[in-house]
Amino acid sequence: MGAAATPSDVARLFGRVAFGATAADLDRWTGRPYAEVVEALLEVPTATLRAAQPDEPRRLALVTTGADVGVAQSWWLERMRTARYPLEERMTLLWHDHFATAVAPQLPDLAMVLQQNQTLREHALGNVRNLVAAMTVDPAMLHWLDGQNSAPPLPNENYAREFFELFTLGRSPQVFTETDIREAARAFTGWGADQLTRRSAFRPQLHDRGAKRILGTTVADLGAAEHVAVARLALDQPVAARFLAATLVAHLAYETEGDLLTRPDPLVRAVADALRRHDWELVPALRVLLLSPEFRTSSARSHQRAVRSPAEVLVAACKGLGIAADNRSLLELMTRMGQQLFVPPNVGGWPTGSSWLSPATVIARYDLGLRAVALARGLPVGAPALPALPASTDLAGWARRMGLAGLSPNTEAALRRYLAAEDAGTEADRQAGVAALLLASPDWTVM
Repeated sequence: MGAAATPSDVARLFGRVAFGATAADLDRWTGRPYAEVVEALLEVPTATLRAAQPDEPRRLALVTTGADVGVAQSWWLERMRTARYPLEERMTLLWHDHFATAVAPQLPDLAMVLQQNQTLREHALGNVRNLVAAMTVDPAMLHWLDGQNSAPPLPNENYAREFFELFTLGRSPQVFTETDIREAARAFTGWGADQLTRRSAFRPQLHDRGAKRILGTTVADLGAAEHVAVARLALDQPVAARFLAATLVAHLAYETEGDLLTRPDPLVRAVADALRRHDWELVPALRVLLLSPEFRTSSARSHQRAVRSPAEVLVAACKGLGIAADNRSLLELMTRMGQQLFVPPNVGGWPTGSSWLSPATVIARYDLGLRAVALARGLPVGAPALPALPASTDLAGWARRMGLAGLSPNTEAALRRYLAAEDAGTEADRQAGVAALLLASPDWTVM
């Protein structure tokens, strides 16, 4: 059944696609066939075959009441921490970034964006073609990119442009034209979202019924199904699979370089081939990605490393320390780290890779360690140490507690220098200091 998973394998796999490993994960999966560990993460039953998440009533209440964004952010972070199927939740976060939609002063409101969040979850590990079609007529997206009142003779082109540039084909190389954007905008007309029910509906009287020429193909009037035809045309382009594969690789493995058509990264090519071969089903493509040598044997020398986003860092810290992520003080730190769920900076979403790191955001990651340990104690920093936390000098214990296979020589040396300092304080202070330094270290930040 393949080579056995090492502690490093488990730490990297869970750190990248499951919001971090716990000590229990390291114990459970180390020594088991690596392919078996991957399959355990990929085996997510359909909604009809599993019990609802325990916090589902709270999610529905948030959609109904439209609570403030901070409450919704805290809810989602806690769901990430407690998810029975963490890969599904990790992919929901990935698609939230890819189809970046923000709560707006008017519309989309929080309820609409939360409804979109659930749609992303339902398609998170499904079929890309279905996901793209669903996002095209999603109520929040219709408001966010001005499809709500788009109608002939002057349809709004905002969504059509981002549909090609950001969601399906990319811009390097650019295989679509301004004419394709204009014609796709015509095809997308007729859809709107009711403000009260927050459901989308097709309005035939607002749809452009003329023939359109999109990506070299004539699209006749298909009414409510026309957006599905456009999604199919886009995904049929040779670059589409590689563009979406590059998105998966960048979020879950490492930043790639090279022309997607002439010089694709080998892992991007392999994942794209799997998407094509399996008719855009995500699970087979993710299996190829997670089992690949490039994913499993990544190293700093090859630059095949992933910088964890603030959401991933915060949730992993809470998992390791056994504390709830539903906390306002943690939200403030996440904002300082550069990420606010449901409020992406623009339609392009958040950065990836080293763009997450700056002096200010690294300090916020350091402060996260102090705050998380204080929450783990339930007392202010400086209170007596609790036996539940490893001793400050037990660096192997701290690595294991936080889901790491071990510490690099540089990180261990830095921690020992801190512990040897005369002003390191009480044991409780030293424990908090170790946590703070560890959560700001490359070992924790880069998987």
